[in-house]
Amino acid sequence: MRKLVVAALTALALLPAGTAGAADGRCFTQAAIEAEQAFHFIVDLMVASTSCRDQTYGLFQQRNQEAIRAYQKAMIAHFHSNAAFDSWDTSLANIASSKHAGQSTTQACEQSADLLKLAASLDTRGFRAYVATLAAKAAAQYQKCGR
Repeated sequence: MRKLVVAALTALALLPAGTAGAADGRCFTQAAIEAEQAFHFIVDLMVASTSCRDQTYGLFQQRNQEAIRAYQKAMIAHFHSNAAFDSWDTSLANIASSKHAGQSTTQACEQSADLLKLAASLDTRGFRAYVATLAAKAAAQYQKCGR
């Protein structure tokens, strides 16, 4: 895990400024805000599930594939290309990995327990509702399009 964290921190340091989503100076539609919040959740879940050798992420993806695809399409539209979306998504994974830098696997898994439990309980309807709540809480951080 230490090598993964070092690689993630190195990649994070090499990323251009402005890959952090809401802080990148772009304007956001409501759909893009929700999609970005969804991807923060999804990527945090992926990292936690992988670190903890837990199956929650894979099961979550299976249950919520329709919503995940819709959020992915919204982010591709927001970034105007698959390549830009892929770069952004990779930067999210690097940032999520760095959150547990210096922690043992046990510590990281203890911190991720609530996330894993929540993800295990969310079906598509629940996931969309949860993301809408996250987006509403984070809305002030975003520059809205059309203002």
